[in-house]
Amino acid sequence: MKKYIFNAMLLLTIPTVSVQATDTLCNTSITATELIGAANSLNDSTDFTENLLQNSKDLLDLSESLLVAGSTANTEYVKAMLQLSKDIGTMADRILTMADKILIMSDKIGDMAERIVETQRVQSANVALTQENLLKAQENFNAALHAQGE
Repeated sequence: MKKYIFNAMLLLTIPTVSVQATDTLCNTSITATELIGAANSLNDSTDFTENLLQNSKDLLDLSESLLVAGSTANTEYVKAMLQLSKDIGTMADRILTMADKILIMSDKIGDMAERIVETQRVQSANVALTQENLLKAQENFNAALHAQGE
């Protein structure tokens, strides 16, 4: 025989052979294995609800301690956090101002780059014309020298 203890502290002795209990109200039969399984499920469910109850008590304690701590919060800490927030805001404003200056400067650099490119075009055209003129002058000198030598 095996002994099983249920949550209600009822000691039940069930033989190891298959036993059937009959419910007189519903006229259904339940085996010992089903009865033991149901009892174990009931025990598990009870344990689970006890854990939930303990967790809810812990949560309540935590919320109460937060309420108490909130009323006695360190004012210096709060002031420091507010000052830090203000300083971060000031720094953000300065960064935005600097970004505006950078944009203006980049526009000026772009204008200067366009001027440089245009100057390079003009100078390149002048250099090309100078090379053509020098080449033509050399050809003229060569022709003159060649004509004198004949």
